[in-house]
Amino acid sequence: MKLFGKLMLVVLVVAFLLPFTLLKDKEGKTLMSFSDFNLPDFKMPNIEMPDMLASDKKRRTSGGGSREDVFYRWNDAKGNVQFTTEPPPDGIEYTVKGYNPDTNLIQAVEIPVEEPPPAPVVETASESNSSEQGLDSPYTKEKIQKLFDDTKNIEKLLNQRYEDQNSAANL
Repeated sequence: MKLFGKLMLVVLVVAFLLPFTLLKDKEGKTLMSFSDFNLPDFKMPNIEMPDMLASDKKRRTSGGGSREDVFYRWNDAKGNVQFTTEPPPDGIEYTVKGYNPDTNLIQAVEIPVEEPPPAPVVETASESNSSEQGLDSPYTKEKIQKLFDDTKNIEKLLNQRYEDQNSAANL
């Protein structure tokens, strides 16, 4: 199969090169030459950009009121609300809506200034006792000792359950 693939590749290369080398017309020239191939012309079109700043200055100096600044609001025959830059046909009531493009349409959000929280007060045992203030601290000597005792009791309970499971499994 590899030999067939290599043979097909050689045949394709020879078939591609034949019109450029061996095949000739009546005058003795090759049927094709590499000079017959031309690359397309890749030039950018000459597009002039409008001067946006000049039109903006013109609108501002002319007192505003350009077509884009005024909209007409009216209801059509089906009762749908229409907004257009052109006035509606005669006989239809409409309202004129205008806007200033230089105004801010989104109102600013005021963020309340938060006062920093007061610094935590560090007390020592000699300064005041937490039980006097009504606070029950979890870090008293008695509570820590109770925590260790509870942990030992849980460990004993788990070990007992483990031994019970092993004895039940070994029947």
